[in-house]
Amino acid sequence: MSLKSSARLLLFTFAILALVVLANQRAMAQSVNPQPVQDTDEQRIQELAIAYHILFTQNVIDGWGHVSVRSVSNPRHFFIARNLAPALVTRNDIFECDENSQPVKPGVQMVGERFIHGEIYRARPDVQAVVHSHAPAVVPFGVTGVPLRPVMHMAGFLPQQVPVFEIRDTAGEDNEVLVRSTRVGAGLAKALGDSPVVLMRGHGMSVVAPTLKMAVFRAIYTQLDAAIELQALSLGTPKFLNEREAARVNAINESSMRAWDYWVAQSEVVSASLIRAMPKQIAAPAN
Repeated sequence: MSLKSSARLLLFTFAILALVVLANQRAMAQSVNPQPVQDTDEQRIQELAIAYHILFTQNVIDGWGHVSVRSVSNPRHFFIARNLAPALVTRNDIFECDENSQPVKPGVQMVGERFIHGEIYRARPDVQAVVHSHAPAVVPFGVTGVPLRPVMHMAGFLPQQVPVFEIRDTAGEDNEVLVRSTRVGAGLAKALGDSPVVLMRGHGMSVVAPTLKMAVFRAIYTQLDAAIELQALSLGTPKFLNEREAARVNAINESSMRAWDYWVAQSEVVSASLIRAMPKQIAAPAN
């Protein structure tokens, strides 16, 4: 090899090494100062469809129940699925509702209790996602006077006593038990206060969070905590988490949503098979 060729090879080698060093420096800089993930309405809608499936496979919702997410582009609006069983929801089944919980697109049959979501978003600017569920484990705590409290470490987000919404206080003795108006929805939001969860007497629960993933997490572990507390009460007097224990363990739990990927993988297998078997007249959303 000539001297000239050797020099060229040496320069080429140094150039490659310089590029490798530069790439490593950029990677390290990004790991120290990661770029924020862009948050868009479309991303939230895609994630919302997945949330429906997760909550179904985790037995938080069944043929009923719903979850919503606030709009990024218009924070007074929110996205929620049309009147469809949660496991069957796809991206095309999710529609936008305005600040009065009315669908922006006319002619779409929406869930009647969308006012749960709309009035909570109105009252709680910090809330970005809402889950409404009829999870059986929580119902006894809304009808007996026995408070739902954090008994397991995964439910450290729960207050020392979860509030209960008594619909009779808002709608009177002759009511539907359901939240199908702004007036009743506002009563529910008032009962929720600054809590992450409110029980609904004879009905279920509503769960809120600053992110959709966290709302799903909280809904799953609220019903699990309720089931464990029911078991503990049958054995004796439970020893609950105190406020400091709950706050400290919750900070750890909610700093990482590592279960999300597992829940997604599990739920998409189940929902995909159900959606394939769905009759076409149900699968097609209203125009």
